[in-house]
Amino acid sequence: MNDRIIKKIYASMLGLAILVIVASTASAYFVYPSSTGTVSTAGGDEIQINTINVAGTGTVTVSPDKAVVYLGVQTQSADATAAQQENAEKMDRIIAALKDAGIPEDDMETSGYSMYPMRSHEALRSDKPVEPTITSYVVSNRLMVTVTDVEKVGDIIDTAVNAGANEVQSVSFTLSDDARQDARAQALKNAVEAASSDVDTLAGILDVTILGPVEVTTSGGNVVTPYPLPYAAAVKEYEMGRLESTSILPGDISVTAYVQMVYQFA
Repeated sequence: MNDRIIKKIYASMLGLAILVIVASTASAYFVYPSSTGTVSTAGGDEIQINTINVAGTGTVTVSPDKAVVYLGVQTQSADATAAQQENAEKMDRIIAALKDAGIPEDDMETSGYSMYPMRSHEALRSDKPVEPTITSYVVSNRLMVTVTDVEKVGDIIDTAVNAGANEVQSVSFTLSDDARQDARAQALKNAVEAASSDVDTLAGILDVTILGPVEVTTSGGNVVTPYPLPYAAAVKEYEMGRLESTSILPGDISVTAYVQMVYQFA
């Protein structure tokens, strides 16, 4: 490397050690020149080259195409068997209603099941030792339902409640595998474009010629989903007839990818 390039690089490194550029869909950061790097030849030998390292971030915002609804039914009776049977009958009706609404059986699975006794609190109100007695049994059966048409999430909740569901823990929105891959590919494209733009800017400032990338590493593809929505209050309102139907607003999903690139220059 000639003296002219060396002087320009090290004079510029003081002001260009860290260059931060922030944009809504893509950004490049930690842009810093490196005087030399190494690459391997076809014969396995390593040679030194002049390199510039850049890193970029790309983010895309997309609409979810899949939702996961957690719902269930809780029953209570003085007899454990009666509570269990009532619960099973209601859950069978819920599953049948969801199938009729277009939910495949493969998109439904049990996410939790429990049965526990309710005991009297006489021992807490008495000055004398009193053995707690069982007053009833509570059975809870929870179902995870995957909905591939997010526009129908509200209808699915209404269908389940009408069939006997009295618990809706949450609704979360996400992306199918294909949509996730497409979003990550676009995020990577944005990250590469941001990094490439910055390396061109840096090359112009340093008055050097970019020969091309010699190393690229990627990471990320992180999916930031809307916070799961609780619907217990909405279910109670619906059961009391205060709501005609359940309205669901899914929101958007952000997918972020990162790229680090090493460019050779002359």
